Amino acid sequence: MVALLKRKSLKENLREMGPAFGLLLVTLIISTFITEFTFNFGLAAIWKTLLRFLRLSLLLTLPLFLLPGLCTLLESFFRGGARHLIQMQEDRDAAIHPFKNWIIRPFQGIGLAMLLATKLLGLLEIYSGTKISVDTILPQGVFNPGRLFSSIAVGVVVSLLLSFLWTLDDLGIRCYNKKTKEVRMIGKYVGLLLPIFFGFYGIITLFDNNSQILVIKYVAQMVIVLYPPFVVFNVLHSRYLNSREEVLLRKLRAVSGDIMMGDKGLAGSEL
Repeated sequence: MVALLKRKSLKENLREMGPAFGLLLVTLIISTFITEFTFNFGLAAIWKTLLRFLRLSLLLTLPLFLLPGLCTLLESFFRGGARHLIQMQEDRDAAIHPFKNWIIRPFQGIGLAMLLATKLLGLLEIYSGTKISVDTILPQGVFNPGRLFSSIAVGVVVSLLLSFLWTLDDLGIRCYNKKTKEVRMIGKYVGLLLPIFFGFYGIITLFDNNSQILVIKYVAQMVIVLYPPFVVFNVLHSRYLNSREEVLLRKLRAVSGDIMMGDKGLAGSEL
């Protein structure tokens, strides 16, 4: 994470991750000097908020180094027979765009994290035979091994899934059927809109015994907590992609779309 940050100047870091740092600063001011915010209040909110931001950012970013291995593991799932992975250069775009990197992708991550957390809590409810309460979901201010393990599991799964799909999308990777001449998109972010919806819906239903105002407050604070780390994560993902593109293309065994669709064969065309 530090190495990826050092690749750009301080000004560039602030520009690309501006919304994350801006919201983090607002959170610190409100929770320290005004009122309880994002489950903290007072001077202790300074180090608790910063520590939580750093912990979540590292949890999401560190699995990026597993991405080449993940590409090797999953590429065979999209290949075989007449199906091949191809790279469409005109669709390649690993640059930072405000709408994509500050709005779409952070909320993809938040929604997916909430969806997985809801499913995990549902399994815990079935296993324990007791209904999950608000106290189980919200931060307690004390160390809880079970909560720590759950957050790590959800964070790693979300990081790996999103980083893989974003890689396919940003590098312009498509699944091409040589027999039917059909090209299919794999990692386009529109495919995650339903998980986002069900993620938010699932979390809201866990608070069904509370007032609507309290539910809105809790969910809004969760979004505010998760938004900065997901902005940092997806911006660093774009940087990692730009520095490791050739390696990832080899792991995916992606073929040039111009060569494949031109029916010139596979010989010498692997990237």
